[in-house]
Amino acid sequence: VYRIDKSQEILERIDAEVQAVCAFEDWNPQHFLDIAEMSFAVALATDWVGKWLPKETVKLAKNSLIEKGIKPSFNETGTRMFWINSTNNWNAVCHGGMITASLVIADVNPELAAKTIARALDKLPNSLKEYAPDGIYPEGPTYWSYGTSYSVIASNTLSTALGSDFGISQSPGFMESVNFLLQ
Repeated sequence: VYRIDKSQEILERIDAEVQAVCAFEDWNPQHFLDIAEMSFAVALATDWVGKWLPKETVKLAKNSLIEKGIKPSFNETGTRMFWINSTNNWNAVCHGGMITASLVIADVNPELAAKTIARALDKLPNSLKEYAPDGIYPEGPTYWSYGTSYSVIASNTLSTALGSDFGISQSPGFMESVNFLLQ
């Protein structure tokens, strides 16, 4: 909304919300979906309106993405970290959230961003294989919507930032899966 109408009130609200969630002690590492979704939200706000936010807020957001989002994603022995290698919606949601966070922090920590994106590109195909061969998604329409939306986010953010989605949209059955939902 801010990018369309440039309302100072909206920008102030975005600033307040980003500061509020970045002040949380953590983003709930025992349930990584929470971290993935919060990372996506903070990354989206920072990417879309960061040039109008106070520099301190942008710095806080990027630091929080690193410390509360990306770094906890490498605690592979932690509780409920099965998503890294899983084949269900958690894989798409969590790797999608980490991709968006990584693209936002790439200017301040390019090594961590590259490592996180590389892992996502290696592991995201685990959940993408579930669409093959004809788009029928085994978790049903609700989880299709949830997981697929984050796969689309991953595809789009990689394409717009790096010029390629690295084959996400070409995964067998992925594009056809909308027909599954219609049926």
